Amino acid sequence: MLEQLLSMVKDLGQDQVVNNPEVPNEYNNAVMATASESVLGTFQQAISGGQGQELLSMFQGKSDDEIMANPLAQQVQGNFMDNITSKLGINSQTAAGLASTFIPMIINKLVKRTNSTADEDSGFNLESLVGGLTGGGQQGGLDIGSLIGQFTGGGQKGGGIGDLLNQFTGGNKPGGGGQQDMLGNLVKGFFGK
Repeated sequence: MLEQLLSMVKDLGQDQVVNNPEVPNEYNNAVMATASESVLGTFQQAISGGQGQELLSMFQGKSDDEIMANPLAQQVQGNFMDNITSKLGINSQTAAGLASTFIPMIINKLVKRTNSTADEDSGFNLESLVGGLTGGGQQGGLDIGSLIGQFTGGGQKGGGIGDLLNQFTGGNKPGGGGQQDMLGNLVKGFFGK
């Protein structure tokens, strides 16, 4: 599911980021990667911090406004805005605009696709998302094997994390940094950053 989420962010980012004259072209992929990291990182922290009920509540939201009123959705917006201003130097007005349009588009579409029964949305489900972020229910962080399974469809013999990273980064293996950094490295790899 994580791969589908990253693809969805990239698709939504075409209008909101790539075609946005306020975002310098050299930062397009970094802004989309930061949006993905903000969503996934906030969800991961919520699960490990005992806020699973708040996450579940967000996915039970019926309207866009109800979904975005959830504290976790607001936290994603704040994290995204802080990161693109401090790390990328995007001006605060542009960052606020993206946080109030791009992030709600991502979260609302994620919730709707996760709750959808349409065939094209079959890759989106809450169990897969939580499993990808927690290692299938283990507490204490991300299980790399489960994350690899999410990106490769599972059941792959041989290979390993190096091959997976090569697939998304074109051969550039990021340096180590623990399990939490692995999610960030995979997101950056997906966006070619």
